Amino acid sequence: MQLEVRGLKSGYGKVQILHGIDFTVKPGEITTVLGANGAGKSTLMKTVAGHLPVMEGEIHYKGNSLNGHSALSICKLGIGYVPQSSNVFAELSVRDNLAAASLAFEGADERVRDVLRRFPILEERANQDASTLSGGERQTLAIGTALVAAPDILILDEPTAGLAPIFVDRIVDWVRELSREGVGVVWVVEQNPEKILGISETAYVIDAGRNSETVEAKSLLEPGRLEEVLLQAHV
Repeated sequence: MQLEVRGLKSGYGKVQILHGIDFTVKPGEITTVLGANGAGKSTLMKTVAGHLPVMEGEIHYKGNSLNGHSALSICKLGIGYVPQSSNVFAELSVRDNLAAASLAFEGADERVRDVLRRFPILEERANQDASTLSGGERQTLAIGTALVAAPDILILDEPTAGLAPIFVDRIVDWVRELSREGVGVVWVVEQNPEKILGISETAYVIDAGRNSETVEAKSLLEPGRLEEVLLQAHV
């Protein structure tokens, strides 16, 4: 098991949001996390990535505990994280955003070149400020800044929210490619999850900071099944 979360409790200050979440991610698999707004999905991802402290429970990565590790330490260990918002430096160029993300790693220049080769749209926009990019281009850049660390696990918090269909399709294709290369991907989804479920192995449904249901992702594509699961979780 690449990433294993057991009995995780977390939140903001004294406000507890997660109440004992269990969660696993395997190499080369795409795992979907679903739930209503406020269910605790983003809190879970921020805690795994080291942006929020663990109140109780355990996070293990390749058999080692991540409890108490900083966000930078967790990134260096191989877990990339793309938050839903505030995920690029608007005043920096595309190239400089990637360069800044690679500063903590050896071979920074080559890492930037690898990302630009993977995402031709970023290479075309390399000298543009991030503030001038479209929503889809900006989200592609955010994913690229995580990939300069060559993660074994990539956490994406609603990466296609509000994007044009062409960029949704591109990001789905890129994520499928990453999984084929052995990267474990966690995709938090709230809007239009059908395309993501179609390429995922496992889906975790979260409600009020607790596990509601864990199912084979593609089973949620059966007529009415997705609505049924999310409705049950929200009752």
